[in-house]
Amino acid sequence: MSTDAIYRHQRSHLPPQLRAKLLAGPDTAIDIDRLKETESQSLLANLVALRNRLFASLDVAEEAGDSGMAARVAAQLHKNLELTGRLLGDLATGTTITNVTVLPAYVHLRVELVRALAPFPEARQAVAAVAETMVRQPFAVPA
Repeated sequence: MSTDAIYRHQRSHLPPQLRAKLLAGPDTAIDIDRLKETESQSLLANLVALRNRLFASLDVAEEAGDSGMAARVAAQLHKNLELTGRLLGDLATGTTITNVTVLPAYVHLRVELVRALAPFPEARQAVAAVAETMVRQPFAVPA
């Protein structure tokens, strides 16, 4: 499609209001505060979705007994949590959350638990379910 064809189409088929709007450029009447809030919520939702996938990858690494992969995933979890913390710090100041699930000692403990429970698949699944619940809902009090 040539440039001339585009100009002819504009002159012949676009209403004057739309041509004027295109010439004027983008709408600058943007509510910056609203945009910031929407984008912050979207960013937070994406960080949470990514963190869920990272935790799933950590489980795979632990089941495979791959401590190197577990350490790399834990590092990415740490970055994700740090960024989430900074984002939430803008929204709710004064709140400090310490997440032990990304500490190397905790990662090592999970890997060793999975190894030790390998001969007992039902027990391993039960422990994994409890660990998953504690990660997803850290402040839930078990019954």
